[in-house]
Parts: sequence; C-alpha cells; structure tokens
Amino acid sequence: MSEFWAWLTDNFNNRELAGAVWLAAILIIFAVRKDIRRGLANVVGAALNHKLLILFSSFAANVAILSWLGTFPKLWSLGLITPTIVWYFLGGLPLLARAFDAKEGTQHFRGYAKDAVSGTALLEFIFVAKTFSLPVELILTPLITVIAMMVVVSERNPAHAAVNKLLTWVISIIAVVILWNSIAQIWAEPGDFFTTNTFRSFILPVYLTIGSIPFFYAMHCYSHIEGARIQIDQKTFQSDELKRYAKKRFILTFMARPWLLRRATRQFHIMPARASQDVDKIIHDILDYEREAQNPPGVDQNEGWSPHSAREFLADEGLRTGDYHAGYDGEEWWSGVASKELDNSLLPSHVNYSFAGVKGLVKRLKLKGHFIEEFTTDDALAEFSRLAVRLVEKTVANDTDEIADRLRNREEFAASIGANRIQFKNERFPNERGYELILEIER
Repeated sequence: MSEFWAWLTDNFNNRELAGAVWLAAILIIFAVRKDIRRGLANVVGAALNHKLLILFSSFAANVAILSWLGTFPKLWSLGLITPTIVWYFLGGLPLLARAFDAKEGTQHFRGYAKDAVSGTALLEFIFVAKTFSLPVELILTPLITVIAMMVVVSERNPAHAAVNKLLTWVISIIAVVILWNSIAQIWAEPGDFFTTNTFRSFILPVYLTIGSIPFFYAMHCYSHIEGARIQIDQKTFQSDELKRYAKKRFILTFMARPWLLRRATRQFHIMPARASQDVDKIIHDILDYEREAQNPPGVDQNEGWSPHSAREFLADEGLRTGDYHAGYDGEEWWSGVASKELDNSLLPSHVNYSFAGVKGLVKRLKLKGHFIEEFTTDDALAEFSRLAVRLVEKTVANDTDEIADRLRNREEFAASIGANRIQFKNERFPNERGYELILEIER
C-alpha cells in the first residue's frame, strides 16, 4: 500500500489527487442509483462503438509515435508516461473532439499551436506546478468547482448580474492566491523547480499538441469525406454511375480542403447535375471562386457590391458568411448565412447576416435579428442596433447619422441614400411571442 501511495505522489500532485478523489466519490454515488447506473452503461456502450475505438486507438498510436520520436531530442523519457496518458485523456481527446467542428479554412488548427505556445500556457503550468497540502486541495477543489458553475449559470441571466460580478471577483481572488502560493514555493526552492524534468513536463503538452495537429486535421478531412459520400448517395434521381463519378472527382480534388468539399456536395444537391460535365462544372466554378477571392475583380459601386467584400463586412464581428453560390436555376446567387448569439440569456437572441444577387455582383444585404419576447434583453437589442449601424456605415458612403439614430431607436423606416435603398422593419411572429428585426440594403 505504501508503495502504491509513493507512486501516486510521485506521479500526481495534490490537486490532481484531490480531483481524482472527488471524481471517484461522484462515480460511487452515481453507481448507487439504478437509473444513473443504466445511463452510465449506455454512455460506456456508446464509447465502445467500433468506429470510436478505431479513432481512439489511432490517436493513441499517434501519441505513442510522437513519444518515441521525442526520445531522440531528449524531449520525452519513460518518466513521462503518466503525464502523457493524462494529456491523452484530458488534453488530446478534447482537442480531437473540437477538430470535427472546425470551421472553414485551417485557422482553427493554427489556433491549437498558438494556444500551446502562448503566455497563458506558461501561466497555467506555473499555476499547477506547486499545490497546497492534500487536505486543503480536497476543500478547494469542490469549492472552486461550485463557484465556477454558479458563475456560468448567473452569466446567462441578466437579473443575476450583481451575483455574477461578485462571484467573478471571488474566483479571481482565489486564482490569484493559488498562483501566488505556487510562485512562492518556486521562489523558496528554485533548485527543485528549474530542472530538466520540469522543462520536459512543461514542454510535453506543447510538443504533443503541435505534433498531433496533422492527425487532428486528417480526421477532420476524413469525417467530411465520409459525410460527402453519404450525402451524394442520398440523391435519388442521379444514376449510380454519376454518383460514383461525383464522389471520385470531389474527393480527389478537395480531400485536403473539406470546406470546398462541402461546397461541392451542396452544389451537387442544388444544381440539376445529370452528367459528368455538370460535376466538372461544379469543381471548375468552386476553384474559380477561390482563385477570384485572392484578387477580387472590381464592380460598379452603383450596381452592387463585390461578393468577396460583402462577405467581410461584418467578419470582425464574428459574422463572416459562407461562400457565394448559384441557386437551382443558376440565375440568382446567395451567400451562406452567418449567425451569432446577441446575449447570454437562457434562450439567447441571435442575429443572421447574408446577401444575395447575381453572379459576381451582390444586390441585397440582409441583417436579421431573432428575438423571443420573454427572454429578450436590452443588451441584445443594443447589440443588434450596433451591428445594424456598423453594416450601414460599411456599405453606405454618404452621411448616415440620421439612419444610425433610427436604427439605434429601432424605428421602422424606408429611405434612399444615393444608389442605396435602406429598409428597416419589425415583423411579429405568428404566435405573437416574439419578433424579427430586419435591415435590408439594396442597390
């Protein structure tokens, strides 16, 4: 027993041991209740699905290869087996799960590398480098967890703003005390901290994270390839031969660019693709659009906007639309819809941004806010008004002060400024429980 305890204390700090104790206690309590026990069994059964087992095993093999490669530059040794396993479950698997939800482009995965080498990573390492005694950690762990949960809950209800502010201050003070304790212990015994083993422990999650990015990206691409196959097979009026041709051409062309593969699959659904030439045209149009995005052609400002410019009007506000693409008849073109929440209420209000027009030219911009009356907050309405004013300022060159005042007051109006026709309206839901605020700008 003493040997086992020595192994635990050598491989895990007091904070990790306290967390394990409380987790074990919660699992035991859950195991006592039959309904929860049945639910846990279902979760375990789902995790043992053969596809998930292959995925988890492949990732484990990736981590094992990285560990082996790390032995050559002395970044990894057998003494790091335990922290490597801990990183696999607590660091690697969450990153792997996030990889499947990555948005367009590769910025999502670059963010993994930036986070791994950021100053925050160093601060977190110092934060957990030294801990309090085990009894203190056993008290702190549930206390901090409960307060953090209360902060999250109070954030979502404006009526609890004062409580949220107080709890945020409390948890900030606790964090500062813990950080100070860690720094004080390091300062008191620097020789125990500034060692080769400490450096390896610090660099381990950085190395494993950055080294695993190619695997994360490969799994992201593979998931979209499988999704494209399924979606193409769902089409009923195309021949099996055409569907096989579409899958082959789309996957070979876009396998490393899943956001383009999604576009191709969508267009295959929208367009009346009846021959291999239609599939080739979809690929040609997508590649043309991507090349054009690098050096967008100019457009007559009196006629409309460039689709590439329109896509970026509210990009810095988190409202970057999907690509601009042809509809069923090939005449009218639409963007993908960008959406985001306007507040943190229980049922948040949200805003959508999109545009439409013809090939190469946007004729109409639309910003639409969706509000459920019972949960609508002043913050959400103010944020929608701010975004509406921002869009007008970005797209209408003339003096817009009067328009901006009307938008801030959310007054319905229709006005013309130069080549622009601006309309703002309030449309009630049929059930009278909410409404939509709609701003449209046309040329």
